[in-house]
Amino acid sequence: MTKYEHKHSMVQLDRTWFLVTFLFAGLTSISRGFAQEQLPAPISPSAGPVISGQSPTATPTPPPSNSSPAPLQMQPLNTLLNQPNANQAGQAQPAAGPFFTPRASASTSAVSQRAFSPSMIGDGFAPAPFKVMFKEGGSSGQSGAYISVPGAGGSVGTSKIVENASPIPRDRVYFNYSDFNGVPLTVNGVNVNRYTPGFEKTFFNGMSSIEVRTPFASTLSNNLYVFDSNNGGSTQFGDLTIYLKQLFYRSETFAASAGLGFELPTASNTNVYGFANQQLFSVKNQAVHLLPFLGSVYSPNDQLFVQQFLQFDFDANGNSVQTNSPNSSPTTVGRLTDMSYLYYSIGAGYWLYNNPGSDQFLTRIAPIVELHYNKSLTSTDLVSAPPQFIGAQGINQDLLNGTIGVTAMFKQNSTLTLGYVTPLSSIDHRQFNSEFRLMFNWFFGGSVNRFSRVQF
Repeated sequence: MTKYEHKHSMVQLDRTWFLVTFLFAGLTSISRGFAQEQLPAPISPSAGPVISGQSPTATPTPPPSNSSPAPLQMQPLNTLLNQPNANQAGQAQPAAGPFFTPRASASTSAVSQRAFSPSMIGDGFAPAPFKVMFKEGGSSGQSGAYISVPGAGGSVGTSKIVENASPIPRDRVYFNYSDFNGVPLTVNGVNVNRYTPGFEKTFFNGMSSIEVRTPFASTLSNNLYVFDSNNGGSTQFGDLTIYLKQLFYRSETFAASAGLGFELPTASNTNVYGFANQQLFSVKNQAVHLLPFLGSVYSPNDQLFVQQFLQFDFDANGNSVQTNSPNSSPTTVGRLTDMSYLYYSIGAGYWLYNNPGSDQFLTRIAPIVELHYNKSLTSTDLVSAPPQFIGAQGINQDLLNGTIGVTAMFKQNSTLTLGYVTPLSSIDHRQFNSEFRLMFNWFFGGSVNRFSRVQF
């Protein structure tokens, strides 16, 4: 790469980083501004939470001046937040249930049983597969084969935070299904059916959570043959993904969180074979991906909700490449490092039907629309082991996908979401031709704060 090309690529990277950062910061600032406008007037801490339609209690009468003051007693924070007070005794509480179990709260915002922001639907499959080129003796003339090969674990795909997730920590178990059409893992493309069971558990009074995802898929086999354009299909387990989430800001209408994900190398290695089933090389699945993210949700009323995620994807250590020959043991010739990525997603929905207090089975219905931007921050890697050249340089990803869907809530403890994802980028910059998504969530445990619209 020339100095000019390197400088030009850095300018493009700086512009992309500036644009996404400015957009996220701007939306967050605007949302927080709206959130502050929605907050009620401050009241006395002793008055307890205010319920819509009620007035705060009168200020308590001060003690006589001649009485001696009582000594100051320090109490733990959890005791202060959860202790009942007299003002709450006659107040209405949200309906009890597996998801809406009422607890005391220190919030002074209005109680809203009708507000809830469901998980985002998501998009995407995985970083682009690398190429394998076979050239005569390392010369510039191409000979015999030029194939696409997914990276180790790449035939199942990467699990981004935006896929069936909320910026707010929650107690839930879930199941995701994705039907990808035309994933370019081979020259002719592959249809991939991915299944992702997972769970999320909150800690520290609902402010933190840990989430575990275990994807597997009916997809391209991890054993590939150079002159087979199909390479058959098989069931492959993907990389185990763990997300840690921390809620660091919340008001009645706005909440923001941050976290870190770890994609662990639990998928199979990628093995490539030539004539007579001779193994040419293998890519060991060793890379650990670090996935930091920021998220926010804004709900100005009981119907509307807007959510966004900003995430990065960094390959921490790469995958080693081993070549094989009939007369020698496997030899490590280098490491392939996956591209670094930036992911930005924003979505909005509106509860057209919203009746959570009823005894009906179906209590909510909301259409949802989302936009997802995926940008590679580095180029693909290359390992040279003549006559094989594994990987490719100069291939960058700049992808925009659109998602439409609908979420339905049943009773107060489960949601079902159907979604359709379509690429909005050119044909050369697509991870798939189309995608259908189905997601089911079952919420358990008690709610921590029912005095805000950005519900737990």
